[in-house]
Amino acid sequence: MKISVLTPSFNSGKYIKKSIESVLEQSYTNWEHIVVDGQSSDETIDVLKRYSHLKWISEPDNGQSDAMNKAFKMCTGDIIVYLNADDYFYPNAFQIMVNSFYANPDADIVVGNLNIDNCGDLEPSNNATISWKDLSIIKGRFPLNPVSYIYKKEVQIKVGNFPIYEHYTMDYWFLLRAFYFFKPIKIEDYLGCFVFDGQNKTSVITDGFSIQKPIALRFAFYHTPLRFPFVFFKLLIHNRNSSRFSKFVKKVINRISI
Repeated sequence: MKISVLTPSFNSGKYIKKSIESVLEQSYTNWEHIVVDGQSSDETIDVLKRYSHLKWISEPDNGQSDAMNKAFKMCTGDIIVYLNADDYFYPNAFQIMVNSFYANPDADIVVGNLNIDNCGDLEPSNNATISWKDLSIIKGRFPLNPVSYIYKKEVQIKVGNFPIYEHYTMDYWFLLRAFYFFKPIKIEDYLGCFVFDGQNKTSVITDGFSIQKPIALRFAFYHTPLRFPFVFFKLLIHNRNSSRFSKFVKKVINRISI
């Protein structure tokens, strides 16, 4: 079972060496590592040139989703895992992933746990949901970073390319569809670390609900239309929805329930 490790990169010279080394340190050795760089202007290219095992390109692109799609087209593995250039795996992660597929042959996606390195402080993330129904109403914590999940190649073939216009929520967009069309399983092993330093892209998101909500509504409309009114209502009264209309509806509901 060959693993394709796919890394989108742009001006990641500060971190990418550690990401690459975390793949080289794996106890499981049947893998390939592909890096698609967006023509970085820092030391990223110099770092990539040091590793002869890498398959990599550096050219202008339309953001992270575009780079991820390019990397997928280049891969030859049976199972896919994305590794952002500022994150890293733990040494036995690949062996755990492969063992999980062999132990659960009907599983299409394996979701594990991860640690979040929040400016040097480690915080465990072990309560990710694998329910598409929960994801569709933005309930529970979805897997926060692709370092914690891996899936069979046919999953991405079925779901399709990551939408280039979803610059901040391509992972939520993908997981919602992947969990709906395929079978995920949850394991309790910690697979890697999501580095959150206050400067990377995730750090600038101030209202994740507002950018996830349109994705949830479009998914319900196209894939589960009979469920759309339920999803619309649940998102309307969601505790993270701060719109005036939402506040009005919540107030009415509270008065009725008194």
